[in-house]
Amino acid sequence: MTHLSKFLWVSASPSLKYFHRRLLNHLSQVVKVELWEYKQTLDESSSIDEAVKLLHDYISDFSEPVHLMGHGIGGTVALVYARLYPLQVASLTLLSVAVRPGINWHSYYYDRLWSSPHSRSHVLKSISTELFPDTSARHVCDLVERMERDLVESPSSHSLLQSAILPAGGVDMPLMICACQSDPVIKSSASSKWINYFKPVDEIWRVSTGGHFFHHIHSELVSYRVQNFWQKLEPAIAFHQPMKVEFN
Repeated sequence: MTHLSKFLWVSASPSLKYFHRRLLNHLSQVVKVELWEYKQTLDESSSIDEAVKLLHDYISDFSEPVHLMGHGIGGTVALVYARLYPLQVASLTLLSVAVRPGINWHSYYYDRLWSSPHSRSHVLKSISTELFPDTSARHVCDLVERMERDLVESPSSHSLLQSAILPAGGVDMPLMICACQSDPVIKSSASSKWINYFKPVDEIWRVSTGGHFFHHIHSELVSYRVQNFWQKLEPAIAFHQPMKVEFN
């Protein structure tokens, strides 16, 4: 099957995909975006290798290189794929992905769990309010449930027994890094280290608020910034729609 879209969102966290919807809805108003999703089964080992393999099978049906994007672990899958198959990728946009991409909310959770005298549920509840700073108390239980599922469903190099960190480095294609200065998982200093691997065409953009899932809070602004990046690479496509609000 040949795909008509050149823009693909990579998801590897089915239980957290709700927090990607606003951004994808904004992007889909101006360009066709396809969604690729991976859900790890209980009998599979915790690794991104299988996700990358299945993503390659999917992208092989595209008639031309695709603009890949993803958040967190989904972004890590997209990054590993882009490094392995650079000719298949027109550009890469990463949200909340560290320069050492194995650093994610899973590693943040396990670090806290190892050093905390409290229970798993207590640590997850505490972390949920850090990852989603504007969450009301009545939504915390739902967040904890989603996060518990994500620890099982997402491919990750982390567990209670190991914490493997993927190597730092850049990519061959144009790269855009989107981050939040208030992200407790990927500190601002960590996201800045991407610049060490930048090419002239690469960009980094940061918003001051919103936490690890800033694209859920500032979906319209993130959409606008991503469109700006794509516009430079695809000048024949008219992306822009008026912005109601511009944030610093």
